[in-house]
Amino acid sequence: MKKWLTILLMGVMLVFISGCSSDNAIDNYSFGHKVIKAGQSEVTYELPFDIGVQPNTTANALGYPVTTYLGADKNFLVSIEAISPKAGQALPTADAYAKETQAFFEKSFGSKLKWQANATTIDGVNGVKADAELVAEQAKIHFFQYTFVDKGVLWNITYQYPINSTMGAQISDLVVGKIQITKKEG
Repeated sequence: MKKWLTILLMGVMLVFISGCSSDNAIDNYSFGHKVIKAGQSEVTYELPFDIGVQPNTTANALGYPVTTYLGADKNFLVSIEAISPKAGQALPTADAYAKETQAFFEKSFGSKLKWQANATTIDGVNGVKADAELVAEQAKIHFFQYTFVDKGVLWNITYQYPINSTMGAQISDLVVGKIQITKKEG
């Protein structure tokens, strides 16, 4: 009889616990840090989940050689690009690349895109932060983009979430812009 009572109590607890889901990002995601190295540059990112390298990506939409790291779910997407110079061309400045990216998005989405970019400092390195919204029939997305150059690598980091996702907004508050650039002596 004790065995059945214990099983019944465990079942009731299981129903109670499963009915008490949290809509708090900290309770639903495993936040941590990811260190990414490219060339001589090493950068640490705060993330809501693990991300992985995209194996078949060798150039980005603007034609630059790139290694792309990506992680996403229904509430949040993180894309990190480590960009190298084009053959025979120097690496653009963070400002120039941010402007190229903005022009690409504006050409693709026109009036459906609202984009605001400002100079910023990312862990002591000059860069550009963009804050944008895309509102189209099938997509309503808020995103942030950080662009900076460190030790010969241009980093372009994009965070995005659906505008109507409360969880995405919470995640954004916890990870967006939390970027650390490793400073090595010598």
